[in-house]
Amino acid sequence: MTNAALPETIYSDRWVIASPLLLFFGLAYLLAWSPIPLLAWLAAEADLESWIELSRLAESGALTGHELPVPDWLIYAITRLQDFAFSLSGLLMITRLQGWQGLRALGSRLLQWRMTGSCWLLTILPLALYLSATVTSNALDSFQWSPGHLWRALFSIEAGLLVTLLLRGPMGEELGLRGFALPYLQTFTTPFRASLVIGFFWASWHLPVLLDQDPVSVIIFLVAAFLLSFIFTWLFNNSGGSLVGVLFFHAFQNNEEMFEVFFLALSGTDWETLPTLGLLAVGTGFAIVLWRNNSRSSVQLAQHVT
Repeated sequence: MTNAALPETIYSDRWVIASPLLLFFGLAYLLAWSPIPLLAWLAAEADLESWIELSRLAESGALTGHELPVPDWLIYAITRLQDFAFSLSGLLMITRLQGWQGLRALGSRLLQWRMTGSCWLLTILPLALYLSATVTSNALDSFQWSPGHLWRALFSIEAGLLVTLLLRGPMGEELGLRGFALPYLQTFTTPFRASLVIGFFWASWHLPVLLDQDPVSVIIFLVAAFLLSFIFTWLFNNSGGSLVGVLFFHAFQNNEEMFEVFFLALSGTDWETLPTLGLLAVGTGFAIVLWRNNSRSSVQLAQHVT
């Protein structure tokens, strides 16, 4: 599909194109950032250093013992609202632009498990990087397994893979970022440029939770998030618009704690450095691939302006 194939009345009006995206990103930022003053006040009431510490304690179920003027579950609910900002914003935009038809299409992408072998290999790339780091860290001998370890790796609130997948970033972000923004952008521009836009706003969205980190860590995180957008674009397009690979890649990449459950020697070390460098290299590679293949995506699943 080329620019000439787009309806002239739509493509020529850049505001008509940009306004849904501005609403989408603006709402996501509002949902994630507006509760920060409230959380900061609650953190001060509990004699905690910052709202970031309060949020982390809430996410790990460790608020017991801290005197707070509101129930623990309410703080956890606020943190889920923040984590689900992109998906909630995306669902609202899909409903506004396409109604139930768009929501049904989104649901079908969540059930689209059939992908090529290359897509599945890319989906499990974070696990391969974490396993490689475990080997190079000489931590294989510390492997322990029991039903309790398996339960913790899958279901625990602090390190559970399924908790990460369903209640944190993957499901909380991808219904909006790759469920709405990516296909919408690819209606009007190339996959490379769409990834640039999403990568910039996605990385910047994380800034408040990075305020307690050192500058080098902040830069690495932002660059990694930016480059991940190119990987996710390739995975989305080459899986026929499926969200399955994107969700699981995101969950695996965010859940390095699962390896620390099984390989105890990893705890308290900087073993994540190697996977991070590998991810930066892979992300750069996919950015180059999309840049060189500067043609419009063949996946026509985007929402159209109405």
